[in-house]
Amino acid sequence: MPAQNRHLENGSVGLVVAGLIATISLYLTGLSIAHYWLLLEVRTQLVADLAAIAAADTMTGIIAGIPCENAREIAAGNGASLDSCRIVSEVVSIRVGKQDLLFEVFASAEAVAMGAM
Repeated sequence: MPAQNRHLENGSVGLVVAGLIATISLYLTGLSIAHYWLLLEVRTQLVADLAAIAAADTMTGIIAGIPCENAREIAAGNGASLDSCRIVSEVVSIRVGKQDLLFEVFASAEAVAMGAM
């Protein structure tokens, strides 16, 4: 009978170790997904900022072209889409979206065209 109890204890240890490994793996997977989503948000905000600055620089004459078209090119060149471009007086408001795997993230930015022509 003692040999039978020893067999059960060995099986229980294996189950506990397997459960612990599964729990740690699940935790690390969740952490990795959260990190990926946060990185996507930061990159999308950076693209929105760049597009707004490009549009504002176009308004001042630093860059040739049409402000919203330049913003669209900047967004597309960085893997995002320009959702809206609004110019009121000397302020450019931009909204871009970026979709990657499971997530779709949006970011907005504004830039002022100092000394617009």
